[in-house]
Amino acid sequence: MKYLGPHACEEALERGELHALRIAPTVWERHAKLRASARDHGVVIHKEPIESLDRRAQGQRHQGVLGEGESLSFGTMEELKARLKERGSEGLVLVLDGVTDPNNFGAILRSAAAAGADGVVFPERRSAQVNESVIRASAGTAGRVPLVRVVNLGRALDELKEAGGWIYGLAAGSVSRDYLHEPFDRSTVLVLGSEGEGLHQKIAEHCDMLLQIPMPGGIESLNVSAAATVMLFRVLARRAEANR
Repeated sequence: MKYLGPHACEEALERGELHALRIAPTVWERHAKLRASARDHGVVIHKEPIESLDRRAQGQRHQGVLGEGESLSFGTMEELKARLKERGSEGLVLVLDGVTDPNNFGAILRSAAAAGADGVVFPERRSAQVNESVIRASAGTAGRVPLVRVVNLGRALDELKEAGGWIYGLAAGSVSRDYLHEPFDRSTVLVLGSEGEGLHQKIAEHCDMLLQIPMPGGIESLNVSAAATVMLFRVLARRAEANR
């Protein structure tokens, strides 16, 4: 697994995933703190020409810093269900139904990590996978939230429901409730659809309720990563209001 850029490398170092760190001479002194921390963790450090980093990054932006290490590990549905039961009404899980764009996927993972989500569930097929592009888009935060990759998304939703989760699907339409009216006072599972197709009908059928974000400005819909951020922090805001 490659980690592109200083932020992604710092995050990987904190998680113990970084094995090697390659830094271009032009930014060598700028990243003295990162080098010192990497040395303390036993990471091999190379001063490497920028052209070499360009080849290793295969055209992706690296800012003169590239790390190498283990791939991110995935959690299991059993672990996530246990976590949801433990958290009770404070539980918060994000489920992605066919989000294929790596930049959107990475941005969603960053928002999920920032919101303290208990996990992000996504399918093995019809989905971006957690690779260098996704990690870069998440600014290295992808490993801060438990990731669960599943074969059957509908079955995963049923399992989360059995664990106490209330399943909210985000979809525009006359049957969808305004998200501002929902208290989110129980264990919450938010399901977001793909960039183009939105929530698939078969997945929507597994949801307990459909929600929508009103668009008073006349725009048809938000980018999926923006919608995920809005929904995650609306849940946190409603819960904070209830606890005052």
